[in-house]
Amino acid sequence: MTTQTTAENETRQMFIETAARLFDEQVTREVINDFEKGTWPADLWRQVEEAGLPWAAVPESAGGAGGNIGDLAAVLREAGRYAVPLPLAETGLGAMIAAQAGLTPPAGPMALVIADAGSSVRIAGGKVTGRAQRVAFASVADNIVVVAPGERGAAVAIVPRTAATIEAKRGQTGEPYDDVSFDGAAATAAAASPVTPERVSELAALARVNQMSGAADRVLATATQYAKERVQFGRAISTFQAIQHMLAELATYVAAVAVAARTAARDAEEGDGSFSIMAAKTQAGEAAHKICAIAHQSMGAMGFTYEHVLHHYTRRLWVWRRDYGSESHWGAKLGRALAEAGPDALWPSLTASKVAA
Repeated sequence: MTTQTTAENETRQMFIETAARLFDEQVTREVINDFEKGTWPADLWRQVEEAGLPWAAVPESAGGAGGNIGDLAAVLREAGRYAVPLPLAETGLGAMIAAQAGLTPPAGPMALVIADAGSSVRIAGGKVTGRAQRVAFASVADNIVVVAPGERGAAVAIVPRTAATIEAKRGQTGEPYDDVSFDGAAATAAAASPVTPERVSELAALARVNQMSGAADRVLATATQYAKERVQFGRAISTFQAIQHMLAELATYVAAVAVAARTAARDAEEGDGSFSIMAAKTQAGEAAHKICAIAHQSMGAMGFTYEHVLHHYTRRLWVWRRDYGSESHWGAKLGRALAEAGPDALWPSLTASKVAA
């Protein structure tokens, strides 16, 4: 197990501060709503790209910021906290995976296709075939990074969006969740991948968990602030015991997601982290439903209005809960892994990892 150096901690903090400052200034309610209506926030993407945030986990030799998966996870927590309507997770992971295969990631937003079990997507001869469903941001990406079985094991390919056929769809968040067909689509670059599709699925789940952690944190802050400001029967509803109980319960679920997300990010940074990632996505998925329900209940009718910001976060939690494997998917994989390891492995697996700070 490795320990972060002072320089690495300073780099991580720089990523966090840069992301928080940029998102706080630029990611307004209008930007989010306009994107849901079909307006791509080009200026926001330009600033995010100039800050190097999508390239946080890409080595400097490949044109990146020289960080790692832990740095990208930290950026994604901030992105979730501001409901950033950009493919930061997809671009960040796609660029990192391409770089690990010796490819130079292109500039611009990217989507990510992972050929998990049962997928028809394949890479051969520099071309991609098959069909993928619910590909986040495919219709607004410049390129699509595909990780799939190749001619000699796992492979990665970078495919221009124009080389694929995209059936544009919108998810519950209002963001693109498109169906993509590759009919012998020519890749601009392709190579054998040291990272398997199964591992990429884990990393994508890790990315979503950290986005969920940021969004959950904002849900708690929003509900708490509303309770302080909303007056009923002559006093703030935050003084009512029933509301206090709701907010206390909400805070426990948010804290659980935060600990799971940070622990999984740390374990992935220091080693494999598969156990922590599976546990974290399961934990976050189960908690997301409760977080959204309690927040909307505590805020009453106001929380259900389109004019209020709460839905920017609760809708994303509902959708991200499903992305890259639901809690049922990861819970089943976790259970199988523990069963295969035998009874002597259960307790050490549960107690080996320290809680991330």
